Amino acid sequence: IQIESEFNELNISDSNSNGNHENCYKPNDGKLWCKECVPRYMIEGWTSGNNGIDEFIKDTIYDAKIGYDDYDDDDDDNDDSDGDDYPIFLEWVPFDKFEDIKQIGEGGFSKVYSAIWIDGKAKYIKQNDGSWKKKEPEPKKIALKKLNESQNISADYLNEIKIFWNFYLNETSDVYLKFYGITKDTKTKEFMMIIELANQGNLRSVLSNDFNNIFWNEKLSILSNMIFDLKGLHKLGYFHKDLHSGNVLQDNEHNEHSYISDFGLSRPSNEPRSYDKIYGVLPYIAPEVLNGEPYTLSSDIYSFGVIMTELSSGKPPFHNRKHDISLALEICNGIRPEFGKGTPEIYK
Repeated sequence: IQIESEFNELNISDSNSNGNHENCYKPNDGKLWCKECVPRYMIEGWTSGNNGIDEFIKDTIYDAKIGYDDYDDDDDDNDDSDGDDYPIFLEWVPFDKFEDIKQIGEGGFSKVYSAIWIDGKAKYIKQNDGSWKKKEPEPKKIALKKLNESQNISADYLNEIKIFWNFYLNETSDVYLKFYGITKDTKTKEFMMIIELANQGNLRSVLSNDFNNIFWNEKLSILSNMIFDLKGLHKLGYFHKDLHSGNVLQDNEHNEHSYISDFGLSRPSNEPRSYDKIYGVLPYIAPEVLNGEPYTLSSDIYSFGVIMTELSSGKPPFHNRKHDISLALEICNGIRPEFGKGTPEIYK
């Protein structure tokens, strides 16, 4: 408690305001702190039980950068902060820090829950005098993504989670799905990612439940959000590899928005990546991938095009057919999902 209290009063200077780290006086390298001066309580006294995950979380703390707190709309009027800038890093969060946990979705390799994070994301707000002050804990509703069979998570799969983090870290804004930390189910010992909750669920469920009330301007907005996310991912040199309407999340808590999720995570978490196996939802997989070629930027764009047909018709691609080897062969030979009736020609 004493260490945390001392940290709350630390004066960590902006990278442009001083030539040295505030707490160890080493030359400023653009980071908030270094391994010598990072607050010790943040990296000591806890473990996930997995060395790889521990080191990953600690690395995000060592490399913390400044972001903008766009999800906190109820700032304390007595806070003399100069704006809601805050350090971005992942947290290890004990499972007993969550309550009201409810399953809201399930895929082939994961389950998704909504929950209340009792303390909420740790936030340190910059004051007018340049110091940093920790805000009081504030409960937050989030999503927990349980990675099935992740008790012995593979190094390859952990690298995919790092891609998710690097994407968020490099492209942080209000149009990217936030990644807050990692926890572990105390009963099953499976790891869970703590991420932003998209309150409308995925695009497939939205289309199933409310297609007739989604107008073309809204459809174009969804596609615009998606292509923005894809552009950011591709700019970092990554491909999604499993883009479909179940991985496009919808949120309208603050304003209507769509997010792409699950970059490369749709495969078993306890197995190394196999380059001989194809994971994904068949109608969205590009024909060249079905033919054994590697994933590319174009493979993601093909999946994006399939989602365009789904937005126009309201129905999943090839919904009236079995997803089997016969369909895979026909996709390789040129069959494609159809656009819905009344689709503008310019859209096709």
